[in-house]
Amino acid sequence: MSASITLAGESQIALKQSQKKPLVVTKFIFANVPGLDPETPVDRAAGKPPAGQIVQVYDIPEENRGFVNPNQVVYSAQLGSDIGDWDFNWVGLEDADGLLFAVSYVPLQQKRKNIPPLQIGNNVTRNFLVAFDGAQALTGITIDASTWQHDFTVRLAGIDERERLSNREMYGRACFFGNALAFGKSENGFQLGAGTAYIEGIRVSMTTPWPFTGVIPAGTITLDVCLERQLNDRLATWKVVYGEKSDYTDSAGVRHYCVPIAFYTSPTAFWDARQPESIAGPLIQHFAARDGDYANLRARGTTKEDVDLGNLPNAKSDDPTTNSSEILATTAALNKLQKQVDDSMTGMVAAFAMTAAPPGWLKCNGAAVSRTAYPRLFGWLGTHYGAGDGTTTFNLPDMRGLFPRGWDDGRGLDPGRAFGVYQDMMIHSHAHTASAAAVGDHLHAAWTDAQGNHVHRTWTDAQGAHNHSAPSSPGIGQGAGGLNSVQQAGGAHETSWAGAHAHNIGMDAAGHHAHNVGVGGGGAHTHGITVAAAGGTETRPRNLALFYCIKY
Repeated sequence: MSASITLAGESQIALKQSQKKPLVVTKFIFANVPGLDPETPVDRAAGKPPAGQIVQVYDIPEENRGFVNPNQVVYSAQLGSDIGDWDFNWVGLEDADGLLFAVSYVPLQQKRKNIPPLQIGNNVTRNFLVAFDGAQALTGITIDASTWQHDFTVRLAGIDERERLSNREMYGRACFFGNALAFGKSENGFQLGAGTAYIEGIRVSMTTPWPFTGVIPAGTITLDVCLERQLNDRLATWKVVYGEKSDYTDSAGVRHYCVPIAFYTSPTAFWDARQPESIAGPLIQHFAARDGDYANLRARGTTKEDVDLGNLPNAKSDDPTTNSSEILATTAALNKLQKQVDDSMTGMVAAFAMTAAPPGWLKCNGAAVSRTAYPRLFGWLGTHYGAGDGTTTFNLPDMRGLFPRGWDDGRGLDPGRAFGVYQDMMIHSHAHTASAAAVGDHLHAAWTDAQGNHVHRTWTDAQGAHNHSAPSSPGIGQGAGGLNSVQQAGGAHETSWAGAHAHNIGMDAAGHHAHNVGVGGGGAHTHGITVAAAGGTETRPRNLALFYCIKY
């Protein structure tokens, strides 16, 4: 159940105080609001429910207004069995100006009217305690609430103290369950771990880690716990204070118990000051586990001989560099050794087969982190991978989606490459085979041109001495081999054959010259070139995706 003064009520208090007028609360309002969760905080800005949801309005008599102390007043509604039937889960107070002054959410309640013999009614009394500075003076209430209200304050306080003492006898001065309220690092600085603890019998429980804000001074970190009065209840409250603190009683008479939880020197040097117990479940199981094989055994102080460790050396050392087999390393020595190992690994980048950074490591995602929270890592990296906000943060290297490559450092395989800088992908120079497709069989026309008009001289050679006889008179005559007639200008005459023979014919050259030759085109066409493709969207070797982190 939750109850609060509304924002309008707070304004009304301030207004009435400034006007020096009384604040008069006159009515209880009961309503049934569908879907209202009584565990949620009151909406202090909301007004009254709609008229259809209001089930009863009760006028507060003067005698039902009383004061508990100068800062607390109470109003009471007494509803008899003659009223009903209705249900309610919302209760409000209204003042004389019609303003909603305070609201309370309650589990669904039933108000029934007495209707004999059909139904037995019920009486309902509801009290509304209002607390603010000067409440009695502003409301003008003069009736002491103890005259009509039973004051269980002393009784309840006694019950609280007896419970605290019972817890104190069981858990002692301070008992922390496991890592409850342990001081340690978080992603953004430091925090107290969630869990349960008992401080001087007062139960302190946190469901989520509590973060530190601001600068943490060097020295003791102390938990201050008390049972604080809040309205009509006493609740366990706590706060973190710095420095050695002793138990004390405050001005309101409340006893505070102070227990160291850590010693802080620097962001890299702090120690746990708690007294943890490995309690991870019900206490009965935790206690039963301590009986072991011998129920009800109350053993004396165990010696080395009892557990067959007579050769175990007694000497101890805080020196992590010792190599003696005659001594045992203490926790301090082991812590020093662990610190040496951790310090030597600061700045180391490693790949993990998981998706979350292990303790002591940060994601290599280029994020800006605090220079004071990770001073050793900042001392190594500086602002090489980014200066963050320039004053309080610095950037981590970003390894997401990248392969690591060894820095060339003058070898010459990756010349001119600066340390810790990004390098984009590149393909080594190489060649590809190519081929041209055939266009198909085709012909080309050809010709020669003329070289101008010219003639060639010809002749016949002699074929030996011979005669052709011819008559002296014109006419037709008989030759030696037969007759042949020859027409002449003056008429015809005959010659005789000289016998079968031949004449060789010769032709003179016309001089040196040339002929131009033309070749016709085979038609417009192209030759296709094919280059075989290789690869995908990037150049890479076979690989496995892992999670890169850096040691701080």
